[in-house]
Amino acid sequence: MKKLTLAALLASAFVCASAQDGHVHWKRNGAPTEVTITGGPWTLEQSGAGVGLKSVGYCDANGNQIGNPGTERMQPYYFPVVSGRGKYLQGYFDWRPKDIDEAVVAAYSTDAGQSWTFQQKALELRTTCPDQVNKYPNGQKEPGPDPNNSDNGDDDGQGHQFVLNIGGHTYLYTLERANNHIDSDDLYIHELSPQPGLPLNGAPELNDGPTDATSSEPEIATHTTGLLNPDGILGVVPGSWPVKIIYEQKILDGDITGSTALPASQLCSTYWSKYYANNPYGTKTNDDITYLRLAETSDGIHFKDLGILQGLNNPGDVSLTGTRWLATAGTLLKLDRDRYGLFFSGGGCVDGDSDAFHYIGYAESHDLLHWTVVYGINNPILSTAPITMTVDQNGAPVASGGSGTTITIPANTPVAGNTLGFFNGRVYGPSGAIYNRDTLTILFAGYHTQKPKYGLGDYRTIGRLSLHASQPLVRDDDDGWRDNDDR
Repeated sequence: MKKLTLAALLASAFVCASAQDGHVHWKRNGAPTEVTITGGPWTLEQSGAGVGLKSVGYCDANGNQIGNPGTERMQPYYFPVVSGRGKYLQGYFDWRPKDIDEAVVAAYSTDAGQSWTFQQKALELRTTCPDQVNKYPNGQKEPGPDPNNSDNGDDDGQGHQFVLNIGGHTYLYTLERANNHIDSDDLYIHELSPQPGLPLNGAPELNDGPTDATSSEPEIATHTTGLLNPDGILGVVPGSWPVKIIYEQKILDGDITGSTALPASQLCSTYWSKYYANNPYGTKTNDDITYLRLAETSDGIHFKDLGILQGLNNPGDVSLTGTRWLATAGTLLKLDRDRYGLFFSGGGCVDGDSDAFHYIGYAESHDLLHWTVVYGINNPILSTAPITMTVDQNGAPVASGGSGTTITIPANTPVAGNTLGFFNGRVYGPSGAIYNRDTLTILFAGYHTQKPKYGLGDYRTIGRLSLHASQPLVRDDDDGWRDNDDR
């Protein structure tokens, strides 16, 4: 009788699980890694963050930005949006050094996302140099090394970039972050005229929208219509016409204001305020409501909202294991004729932040509106550091010494393995590209600590993960269906 190796047994179990429930199941091809970038703007490797000055090395003695002198870890970048196939990928990233600047950056990879080469920067918030002044020279008011040296004051430019080709046009969509504009303005649109090596050609070099200093200015003239409180576009439904997209709606302070207000029993502040006050980050209560929504368009400008994606989150969930918030960036796959896969980011009251950075999950749907979570907060693709807590019957924390049930999230080891340092505090924004018939390359964002000011030398890091699928991601069919392999 032929003996099976442990690897063969595990592979067999992996395939059987997929056959039993019909879903795609995933396993990693090695551990997640930090990626690098050659060229481009300033990186954290050049900073003096270790001594509390987060922008040392940003400018030379003449007041000119220095930029990346060679090949460095891809920081401070996040919200990757990746297209392409196999080894050859085009990427768009949100470059955002804390309290200093923000821009959209394009880069390409020839090794399936392990390393990137800078191409172009657009919509930069400012070109001035940080002032390096420490606001608290006689002692800190917050944890960490001199976290509040003023630098340029803010990093609220245009971000959450997404590029869509439609009707002979190439549009760059961005979120306007300025006070009184963020998540209330429509998404800004710039038409691109890509050229070899210059995929952002046509977009202004400098930010052309309102800033925190000019927040009374109106939104720019060319913008989307029909999207509801858009925070950004997650992805396009492959092969759809009119073009269908999934986008995020973020209603600022929605759970305590207006028609979306929730009862006290569904507010994080009711159960988590003591935890926030005593945790290392001094987290504040967040009252935003987020949904992923479906919409369609025939011109890339005017959109028709088609409703909320069901089954992914519950804005009233206050439990440790609940997914209250969803993030903007993600990956949408067409698996077969009427089945779709979605990589998404989720988070809950324990994080106290609607940016939804606690874990990366995976769900499937037959109609794009009703979703079944296959990998959630307790069996995620990737997760931040495990949290063990005693909870009450609502799944919320109990007071010190109180009785309840002690649980750990995630309850199971993530698909990618144990949490690594560079995404110990945040992990979100999974953007995927098919490598081959059953392998997917995922680019994602991670932070060493939950907030940049507590880890000035290790935040907004682009990571990479290769995943093997239990079912084919691409097919060559003879039934006339144009799938991933026929696009």
